[in-house]
Amino acid sequence: MTNFALVLLSFTLSAEGATDAAGENTATPAETAAPAAAPEAAAKPSEAPAAPAPVAPPISPPVAKPSESEIETLSEVPDLQETEDPAAGWYGKGFPVPIRILALQTARTVRKGGFDFVIDHRASQAIYNKDSKHPWADMGNNFLGFDGPLQVGLGLRYGVIDDLDVGIYRAGTSATDTYELDFRYRALSQDVAGIDVGVRGGVTWFSQPNTSDAHGFYGQLLATRLLLNRVLISAAWLYHSNSTNDTKYNQDKAWSTAGAVGVEARLAAPVALDAELVSCVAGYCSKNPAFSAGVKYFTSRHTFALVCGNTQYITADGYLTNTDRQWNKLVIGFNITREY
Repeated sequence: MTNFALVLLSFTLSAEGATDAAGENTATPAETAAPAAAPEAAAKPSEAPAAPAPVAPPISPPVAKPSESEIETLSEVPDLQETEDPAAGWYGKGFPVPIRILALQTARTVRKGGFDFVIDHRASQAIYNKDSKHPWADMGNNFLGFDGPLQVGLGLRYGVIDDLDVGIYRAGTSATDTYELDFRYRALSQDVAGIDVGVRGGVTWFSQPNTSDAHGFYGQLLATRLLLNRVLISAAWLYHSNSTNDTKYNQDKAWSTAGAVGVEARLAAPVALDAELVSCVAGYCSKNPAFSAGVKYFTSRHTFALVCGNTQYITADGYLTNTDRQWNKLVIGFNITREY
């Protein structure tokens, strides 16, 4: 009996050992696969790592739009290849308006709102007097005639509107005074009609000691043409109802009329040669036409002209009457103008 019990116990222990061995080898697939998964994942070093996600650029703050007043507009692109005529500005805004040649007025007017101031000087004694016993000594002693009595003129013109100006002028010597008050209107301009055409009219008052004053009115028809922007030509018809000069007497005809022409040739931007001739054709006329010539120098607002001629008269009542001065007894003078 005891042996039977030992055999049964041995059999039972053998069955339990078989059961334990089978439990170690029969684990679940999940339990056996889990530890193998990690080595498999770690066993892929050849695969490239995943690309990093793109980084969004930083957002810039909005730029304020400039106002229209701050935007500079280039309206015209200059052509750097183009060369401008150096004489293009000789009679442009960079220089005074040519409202006169020397004493002869042109058809052009002072700019609107502008002023033109003029100083005129004319000597009375000749530069060279061949009838003198000492002509060269006299030339030095009287300083080319400037030491003798001078005709001095002061004038001011104002541009009322485009193509219309008015003026006041006074000229005198130690013995006479002449006053002028006038207007000038340009009816046609060269830009439109190819020629400047204007009219000028006014009154004069001539005063001289020991004689009665002389009053009169005058009218002038003026035409001016600029050629090649270098040569200015002006022509005029002049009339005065009671003209005056140093040889006229009360019994002479009161009125005079004359034709006139003047030329200004620009040699360079600042320099020109000027000449003008006035010839009395009816009424009271002296013997010789009045002639003047000179050199004129220009700046941006000034002109200066050194003048030589056979007459001392430069006013509207005396310039058109000719002169009795001989051609070999010329006088010297000058003009200065200032434009404002």
